[in-house]
Amino acid sequence: MGSAADLPFFSRMKSFKEFILICEKLNKTHDEDSQSKLWNYFIANSENKKIRDLILSNDFEEAEKEIKKEVQKAKTDPEHPLNFKNAGDEEFSKKEGRQDGDEETYNDFLDDSISGVLALSKQKKLRSAIEKGLPSRVTGSGQEELSKRFKTAGGTDKTPKGDLEVYDPDNPKYRVGVSMKKGAGAQLASAEGGELKGMYKIAARDYVRRFHSDKSKEERRAIEKEIMSDAERLSAIGRLQKTAGEAPNSDKQKQSLKNVSQGISDKLIDKYPQFERLLSQVATSGKGKFRGAGGTAGVVLTGKNKSKEASAKPAEQQPSAKPRLALPKGSGRPGNLKIDYRPQEPISRQSTFSDFSKKASTTQTQNANANINVQSQQTPANDPLTKERERISKLPAHRQAQALRNATIAHMRVQQANRQSQQLIQRQSQQRVQQPTQSKPRQTTQQSQLSTPQKVATPEDQRERRREMRQRMDTAGKERGLPAYG
Repeated sequence: MGSAADLPFFSRMKSFKEFILICEKLNKTHDEDSQSKLWNYFIANSENKKIRDLILSNDFEEAEKEIKKEVQKAKTDPEHPLNFKNAGDEEFSKKEGRQDGDEETYNDFLDDSISGVLALSKQKKLRSAIEKGLPSRVTGSGQEELSKRFKTAGGTDKTPKGDLEVYDPDNPKYRVGVSMKKGAGAQLASAEGGELKGMYKIAARDYVRRFHSDKSKEERRAIEKEIMSDAERLSAIGRLQKTAGEAPNSDKQKQSLKNVSQGISDKLIDKYPQFERLLSQVATSGKGKFRGAGGTAGVVLTGKNKSKEASAKPAEQQPSAKPRLALPKGSGRPGNLKIDYRPQEPISRQSTFSDFSKKASTTQTQNANANINVQSQQTPANDPLTKERERISKLPAHRQAQALRNATIAHMRVQQANRQSQQLIQRQSQQRVQQPTQSKPRQTTQQSQLSTPQKVATPEDQRERRREMRQRMDTAGKERGLPAYG
């Protein structure tokens, strides 16, 4: 890829100025600035589309080689737009400006951001942005407009969820926010008071809409009310932790209050497990918190570390830890709720409704298998249940759970019928032997039949009765598509 030094002088200066216009200020303590700067050079650079074309053709390996080669060249070429010398003082600390000692840190950020550009370029949400060569910018602590629902719950924090955003200069409605995380130890949310209640209110409405749409309006409102009641309690306990700082044994009191609030949170999550995922989504993306798409994050980028390259995934798929209540962050502050970022946690823990259904089906299959195993240990190898299990094992996986369940139920019913048949025969035999000969008060038809003197049933009689019972169960089994048990 040719550098700016290969271009005619005036053309080079024009291109460099255009590049500077779409680069945000680089703060030496934040890698999002470097990430945005590198994206703009390789994706939004109209002077050279080589890297963009490689990415669009899915040749990421070759794209990585070319980007690394270009960044390496920029470090030693004073004329290159990415060179440290071409970064103005305004891109660094306002107090100190650019210092010679900042060059190594600057270059390290560029190296790490290579992995980030490649990770972002694989996201479907950014495909059209790459095709159009759209630029990015750091959002910082901009002030986005909050939604009415979030504000009425008491939320006031307008900080965007995205650390940078890819945008279209010609279309103000287009943007894809990117939330950047360092890895384990980062947080998706650290909410106090109104922020906490705002998150719960947004997630509660989405929860009843997605998972309780079959219920009446009154029932859905009751669930929302219950969730918000717990949110109010968590917020109130957080305020009590603030005032506990003025009392004797304040640390002990704060810890005790934290334990109480954690119990409230855990109980709610246990009762409505899907709510946890939606609360995490609000914390990650900010969806519903802001008015429109402004301030939201559609992609989460985990930065490169010593052992792993950067990775990116849609915000709605981002795993998180269970909400935890924490002690106040400092003097005069209330307690807060934290949702920790868990980049290494299996996605199945925090998943879509489809994943949740698959997990439930798998659990059902495992339970049915366990029941079959118990039953098979108590029956011979040629028992109908064993044969049925072999047949079911050949079915498609998605049909095995229900088939195993039906087979287990049918087998248990046959066993129960056999036991009841034997018990009935035994009772009848005992009654016939013990039946008095003298007259008795008027009896029902069933009692009369039982009291009619007959000879004691022989083993052959008992076998015949069991065969008749099995034949009746076979008829019921065939209706379910199961083989005969007789």
